[in-house]
Amino acid sequence: MTTENKNIAPTYANLLEDVRQIIDTARRQAYAAINQAMVGAYWQLGKRIVQEEQNGKTRADYGTQLLKQLSKSLTEEYGKGFSVNQLYYFRQFYITFPEIFPTPCGILTWSHYKRLLSVQNEEARKWYLKEASEQMWSYATLNRNIATLYYERLLMSQQKEPVEQEMK
Repeated sequence: MTTENKNIAPTYANLLEDVRQIIDTARRQAYAAINQAMVGAYWQLGKRIVQEEQNGKTRADYGTQLLKQLSKSLTEEYGKGFSVNQLYYFRQFYITFPEIFPTPCGILTWSHYKRLLSVQNEEARKWYLKEASEQMWSYATLNRNIATLYYERLLMSQQKEPVEQEMK
């Protein structure tokens, strides 16, 4: 290998690493922007569904076929992702987190919010939301912590350190 080739290889390796970092950063930013936009859209869809269902009343009328009709129309136009169950989750998302937008916790995905909807205790749900946002929990971490009743165990524990260490 000539002296010239020895100098080119490390320079190319540095270039390649820099280019990879630029691409990876851009992809993460694009994913985060898309995620935030979709979570916002789901919240807005939930809000609009609730407004239509309740039609100015405090509670929705029972027996309406709104979600079924809407699901059929949206699925025909946009494809998967708009089942009756999914529309129900959008509705519950808005009802459960009416104060969350227009400033959502940008790092949380729809999967995070959907999992949080299963937490019945409002204080626990708020705590999990706050911790997941601040600690940048992945969905898997949030799911594990909810499943193992991390919040409840912390409340009941005389010594919080062992419970916190177990979570980490």
